[in-house]
Amino acid sequence: MKKIIALLLAGLLALTASGCSENKKAPDISENSHNSASESSEKYTMDEILDEMGLGWNLGNTLDAPDGETSWGQPVTTKEMIDKIHELGFNTIRIPTSWGLHTSGAPDYTIEEEWMQRVEEIVNYALSDDMFVILNSHHDNDFYYPTKEHSEESVNYIEKIWTQIAERFKNYDQHLIFQSMNEPRLTGTNNEWWIDYNNQQCLEAIEVINDCNQKFVDVVRASGAENADRFLLCSSYCGSPEYSLQDPYKLPKDSAEGKLMISVHAYTPYNLAMNSDPSYRTFGEAEKRELDSVMQRHYDKYGKNGVGVIIDEMGIINKNNPYDRQDWAAYFVAKAKSLNEVCVWWDNGNVTPGNESYGLFNRNALEIFEESKAPYDGLMTGLSTPLDEIKSSKPE
Repeated sequence: MKKIIALLLAGLLALTASGCSENKKAPDISENSHNSASESSEKYTMDEILDEMGLGWNLGNTLDAPDGETSWGQPVTTKEMIDKIHELGFNTIRIPTSWGLHTSGAPDYTIEEEWMQRVEEIVNYALSDDMFVILNSHHDNDFYYPTKEHSEESVNYIEKIWTQIAERFKNYDQHLIFQSMNEPRLTGTNNEWWIDYNNQQCLEAIEVINDCNQKFVDVVRASGAENADRFLLCSSYCGSPEYSLQDPYKLPKDSAEGKLMISVHAYTPYNLAMNSDPSYRTFGEAEKRELDSVMQRHYDKYGKNGVGVIIDEMGIINKNNPYDRQDWAAYFVAKAKSLNEVCVWWDNGNVTPGNESYGLFNRNALEIFEESKAPYDGLMTGLSTPLDEIKSSKPE
């Protein structure tokens, strides 16, 4: 209990600081042109919205830090930050958000008004730039832990928080996309990141995730207004690009036609993009084939059947291999774009070579980190260049 109280106090202190930076003014949604209360909302087909979303960026390690916005070392998010991100070429922002420790707790999970207000404020920063926003439930795995024993609690949590979020944002147009969960998995077990399809607990976990996704869709649609046909992004076991392709995982039933998307996390190939072993640092033909496989299989199962494919986390760590990072990023984005799949770079602010070095944008200086200029240039090249025209950045 003391730990929970301490966490809540830390979150409130961070919120107070952010409130001071904005003169403690509540977000005025009436000034947001993407709220249907102020003007008619714009409607998209799946192909149209995927094309318009362009390239995305994650506000990582910020609102998803359970202890509060700045507790993982990131500065308070400002309108200037988001404006600069848009100026740098990103038209989509994913706002990973932890909700569980900012609620009243079970069974009602009433979200603290100060936290909801701060989330809405940052959403409005992006929407005022006509960006697309993905808002999710992140690092809340303890609240939707996917076991048979916790299934009722998990579904209840999804129902309670998404009922409130859906109500709060129901007049926002299709520039706002909801995502059910982030990497739901059996944390603390041998199967946290690896499914054994012969293991009953793994099969039950996938079933609980399916149930949570279905509840998410049902409560959002039931809230009406713009939520009746909002685009909804569904997560699979641990976000894996493999497990989203396998049975018994399945997308939920939806009363709206052509409005479901599938979330994919692709730090691919693993040895190059995520494994900190410095001996794996080259991007070549084998790595291209692996990327081709991941994206093409998702297109074949989902994309060509009207389900949007959002690679809402992707990135390549720093191993002091700038040319390979640049070439990976250019090929990754160009390949995804050729299949109308959307890429969203994961940015945790860390640029130190080695593990988890996915920092791209320096939020204090409002510029791309020097260490990350190569992958940034690759992202922009991939966004503007057809796949068959992508060339290596390496000197002859």
